[in-house]
Amino acid sequence: MVMKMKIIVPIMAKNKTEAAVQAAALRENPGADWVELRLDPLPAADWRDTLTAVRAAVGDKPLIVTIRTSREGGLADISVPDYAAACRMLLEAGGVDYLDVEFSAGTAVLPLTDAAHRAGAKVIYSCHHFEGTPATGEMVDTLLAMEGGDIAKLAVMPHCAADAARLLEATAAAAAQMPHTPLITMSMGALGAVTRVCGGAFGSMATFGTAGRASAPGQPDAALLRRALHLLEEI
Repeated sequence: MVMKMKIIVPIMAKNKTEAAVQAAALRENPGADWVELRLDPLPAADWRDTLTAVRAAVGDKPLIVTIRTSREGGLADISVPDYAAACRMLLEAGGVDYLDVEFSAGTAVLPLTDAAHRAGAKVIYSCHHFEGTPATGEMVDTLLAMEGGDIAKLAVMPHCAADAARLLEATAAAAAQMPHTPLITMSMGALGAVTRVCGGAFGSMATFGTAGRASAPGQPDAALLRRALHLLEEI
C-alpha cells in the first residue's frame, strides 16, 4: 500500500520581507501541504523576526523551522552550543509546529526535544549525507537511533541507481521496526529523484517540492510532484 505523502515546500529567502512574500504565496498554494522555513540563508540577527513574519503570512499550514548548519550541508556556520541556543530562542518566539534538529550534533541538542514539546512543537530529527550513501545497514541504524524524535528524517546522495534503491530498502526496513515513528527519507540529486515520488510505498510520509528556490539537489516542482503522486496513488 502506498502511503499518502505530504508535500513540504521550503522557503529559501535572503531577507525577512522576501521570506514573508514566499510564505503568503504558499498559504494559497494547494501544492504545499507543509512549509519549511530555512533560516540559515539569513543573518542570525534576523531569525526571530523572520519566523514571526512567516508564521503570520503562512496561516494555518504546518510550519517546519530549520537552521541547517554547514556540518549538514547548510549555510549556518555556527557551533553546536550556538545552534542549540538559537533553536531554543525560536521555540520561545512561538509559532513553530515542527523543529528540525540535526541529530549528528549529539547529546547537546537532545534536550531540545523536551523544550519543543513544552512549547507545543514537535521535533524532526534529521541526518544528511551530501557526499554519498552509507551502507544499507548503517542507514537503518541511523533511522532507528532517531526513534526518540516525533519524525525521523534521512537524506543521502546517490552515486548510482543502486544507491537510491538501497535508500528505499533502508526506509522499508526501519519503518517495519519502528512503525510508530513517521519517517521522511530521500535520495538526492537526479539519480534519487524517483525516491521523492515513490517513497510512500516504502514508508516515507513526506517529500519535498519547490515553488521557487530549492533547498536541496533534486527537488522537483511541487505542482508536478503533486500530479506524479496522484498518478501513483491511482495506479
